[in-house]
Amino acid sequence: MLFYLSLLETEEQKKNFAEIYQRNRERMYRTAFAILGQKEEAENAVHDAFVRLADKFKDYERLSGRGMDGLCITIARNTAINQWHRQNRTFSMEDFAVKALYEKEEAGKVHFPEEMAVKKEEAELIRRLLKELPAVYHDILVLRYYCGLSVKEAASALGISRNAAQVRLHRAKEKLREAFEEAGI
Repeated sequence: MLFYLSLLETEEQKKNFAEIYQRNRERMYRTAFAILGQKEEAENAVHDAFVRLADKFKDYERLSGRGMDGLCITIARNTAINQWHRQNRTFSMEDFAVKALYEKEEAGKVHFPEEMAVKKEEAELIRRLLKELPAVYHDILVLRYYCGLSVKEAASALGISRNAAQVRLHRAKEKLREAFEEAGI
């Protein structure tokens, strides 16, 4: 963190930046990991995101706490997407979001082979159903429920109004519920 602080001018900016760093680094990492799927790449994306934030901190320091949190997630997301594209890969959030969610829920648990097979089938079904959703619905679900963003933060990350995000989230839930019913879940 000392590197980021060295990019700032005043002690007040350094104090504010340190608080923002502590409050947002974990969510920024989860956002980047959901896109990139690898620990080291996600860490690099978060580092780059904080460098960008520190470079333009004068422009952003007027934002409120929640506004700044949304900006941090947006910068991390965009940085991870850019990193993904630089590596000449096709961007597909579905695979990594479901994988990361599955790994997070299962960390530290021991299962018998039969349970693991059922969990794998469930994850495959969820991945398939999410993949079939239009991107606008998929993205709002991932940001809201996997990344843990509020509706307002998700709206900021997607560049839409809070009301539009609420409508999308409602429609996404409806579409996903319909898909689950069709699949017999």
